[in-house]
Amino acid sequence: MTQKFNNFKPCNPHEIKVPSNLSADESEVQKVISSFHADGTIPDIIINEDGELTEGINALIAAIRLGQNIIPTIVEVQPKLELSVPLLINTELLYIHPLNSTIYGENEDLSGLEAAIRETGWIKTLVATPDGNGRNRIVSGNSCFKVGCKLGRKEFSVELKIFNTPQDELRALLAGNVGREKTIEQKAREGLLWEEIEREEAKSRQGRAGLGEGTVRDRIATKVGLGSGVNYEHAAAAVKALDETADAPIGSVRHQQHQQLKQILSRPRGVDAAYKLIKPAVPSTNQAQQRWTPKEFERVKIIGGPHKGAIAVVRTITGPFSAVCYLEGDPEDKRHQIAFNQMEALPVTKPPTSVTAELEQKQEELGFGKGKRSQLLPDLTRNEGPPIEQQSATITNLNATGDVLVTEVAIALSRLTPEQLNQAISKASQTWSKAQIEAAYQALHEHTRAVA
Repeated sequence: MTQKFNNFKPCNPHEIKVPSNLSADESEVQKVISSFHADGTIPDIIINEDGELTEGINALIAAIRLGQNIIPTIVEVQPKLELSVPLLINTELLYIHPLNSTIYGENEDLSGLEAAIRETGWIKTLVATPDGNGRNRIVSGNSCFKVGCKLGRKEFSVELKIFNTPQDELRALLAGNVGREKTIEQKAREGLLWEEIEREEAKSRQGRAGLGEGTVRDRIATKVGLGSGVNYEHAAAAVKALDETADAPIGSVRHQQHQQLKQILSRPRGVDAAYKLIKPAVPSTNQAQQRWTPKEFERVKIIGGPHKGAIAVVRTITGPFSAVCYLEGDPEDKRHQIAFNQMEALPVTKPPTSVTAELEQKQEELGFGKGKRSQLLPDLTRNEGPPIEQQSATITNLNATGDVLVTEVAIALSRLTPEQLNQAISKASQTWSKAQIEAAYQALHEHTRAVA
């Protein structure tokens, strides 16, 4: 057995050696401290026979902060391997380990190894284990076996080894590929195998407090060369997505995703690019945050690009991100392709529900300002237009027609005094008496106050 949790040993936490490649996660340390205050337990701290920490960095740091002088540790025993004399075994009695192809693929580039073997003629001793059916499963040296068979080798030097547990065999398989250059996919698949080993070994602890998930994740990332635990998780998720899309119909979106993932994961670096392809969209409960898309024949305002500020009419939606639009003022047959993110919907104007609301809407359209019934000129910015003393309070746009003219006349009438109203109506109609004009004036102002 390659690894065995032998016994508990009390240790001073300050005397435990911490390898430079192990670092604590502050959030995990705080979780251990909180758990200790709640139930008085600390997760496993595992050391080797030389007193060096192998697992449980967060638990160790927490114990030191809690002022623990003596803590129980688990001693990891590495028994000496009993090496056997290599045997010459016929090629037909050997076969590649099934997991080797799963992790490293069927079509590895072994040209460099092949050139070296051609030049030297030397192939390292393979490590294999009997499968119980008269043949031997190669655990270490699968690549050398492939190249040797290609070059016509009929026998190989093999060290036969019996492993006590399946986990021991998997560890030996992974250890035999430590020095090779690997792709992101190969590293992630190694990590998934390490997770399987970790799960099985956790069962041997008989329910004792184990290491936090973050610690296991980070340790696996270090073993397979993926840096951080988060980086390993993202790579593993991308590989799982690659497997799930392997049988997607050619030409489908899932097939395209599979091809893109396969290309990115074949590189030694670039986990972020692979994860972006599979990262799930975060659903938004806020309708205002969802991406806006226009409808055909909708009037929109252009807010970006060469036509910024123009008003356009959407004619044809050409895809999920753009549309063909007609810009107001352009010739009728001229069209422009405009992206959705360069336009926005025009505010919807609600129809007036009363005469007063209609008058106010007309005032706004003419630039008179909302609710300013006494204003006869549009609002002007400072220092624009003639000085105030030159403006007449009774200027009315008599060139207007229809409802606009009615609006302007109504506004002008509300500014007149009874005497001015009497003079105006007397000139227009000789049949009205002064009492009738004053009654009309009073009714007009009372109505204005009532609806204001």
